[in-house]
Amino acid sequence: MTLLLFTLVCGVACMLLRLVMMIYGCDDKGLLVSGHISLIAIWAITAVFLLGLLLGVRRLGSKGSYEQLFPASRLCGVIVVVSGAILLLGSIRSGSVPEMFAGIGAGFCVIYTGICRFSGIRPHFVFHFLICVFFIMKLIVHYQGWSADPQIQDYAFQMLACVLLMLAAFYRASADANIIYRERLVFTCLAACFMCVVSLSDLESPLYYGACGLWALGSMGWLEPVKEQTQD
Repeated sequence: MTLLLFTLVCGVACMLLRLVMMIYGCDDKGLLVSGHISLIAIWAITAVFLLGLLLGVRRLGSKGSYEQLFPASRLCGVIVVVSGAILLLGSIRSGSVPEMFAGIGAGFCVIYTGICRFSGIRPHFVFHFLICVFFIMKLIVHYQGWSADPQIQDYAFQMLACVLLMLAAFYRASADANIIYRERLVFTCLAACFMCVVSLSDLESPLYYGACGLWALGSMGWLEPVKEQTQD
């Protein structure tokens, strides 16, 4: 729970600072002013967050079976289902036909994995793998537009969110296949959630990043150290 609160507090702080930066940290041409205090503060908080998250994840350790790390959870199940529904509905309104069909397919996969988490059922790894493929596609599609932007600060957090979401889905699929990289999964999920929260400030695709942040929160598994079971 501490890691989750740490993630949300840092994410909201950076999101608000980015709003301030976009209002007061741009010149007459709309370009970000180099060395603006809000920009420095954003990256300082991001560095502190990533370091703190890394240390916190190390405390969790790598122990735990699938049943211990991903127990039935109504809350997590509902969160994932809601995120899948938002992704699905948002994809229907997409201008690109391939992106629309990929988003609809990923939305149904997310909803199914949410139902599985709600019921305590292990989904087949292919569902999270398809979600991973969707995030890869979104990264490519988004970067086509970002590459024309002269300032990487404009899209850095969105790009990092896409990369971390892709990795989180990969490690979640790996866990479904009983190859569990617990520390990597929790780190990528919480880091992706942080990047998604910060990305809400840009108003580029708030529903998409909001849904992705919810998915990451609901997919990371148990957030406390797992004790080894002893046999009498």
